[in-house]
Amino acid sequence: MRYLSLSLVFVFLLLLSTFGFLRVARSQGSNESEIIAQETQGENTRQILVPDQNAPLQENSPNIGFIDSPSPTCYQPDPTQNVCYITWYYLSVSAAPDYMIAMTTTLNTIGVVAYTSGFFQTSMVIPYNMLGQGIKVPCGSLGSGGNPNLGLAYGYTIRARDSNGLTSANYGTIYCPAFTP
Repeated sequence: MRYLSLSLVFVFLLLLSTFGFLRVARSQGSNESEIIAQETQGENTRQILVPDQNAPLQENSPNIGFIDSPSPTCYQPDPTQNVCYITWYYLSVSAAPDYMIAMTTTLNTIGVVAYTSGFFQTSMVIPYNMLGQGIKVPCGSLGSGGNPNLGLAYGYTIRARDSNGLTSANYGTIYCPAFTP
């Protein structure tokens, strides 16, 4: 009888310790976005977000790349006018194995200035000439953007979304040349 009760206690403790290692499923967490990767260079930051905590990251999980947006430029074609144009050499992002759905460009003071959508494509590339001359903005007076040698500064956000709901974002600041009448 003593060996039977000792054996039952041992089995009970063994089962209790085994089930003690189980954790609450991630799907019971919050539905807020989670940053899974982030890079910062100077004032510019870009990040990849998972829409919620329901999807654990695994080797075979969907991927969305960083948005590549080299050479943001603000230029003034006519120095006698307070008109500048903001453009990029190109904008690019890719997803695997999902499809790219949309890429949105927003300027802090203006709002959404460009929206591009995709259809059954795993990558999206927007060349410099797709935005025409660029996004028309006021140049601003000398020092109005915080830099004493330049005009206004415009913060930008470029966001991309794939067919699985993953998003990627790239942030930065563009300084325009000053308008000096």
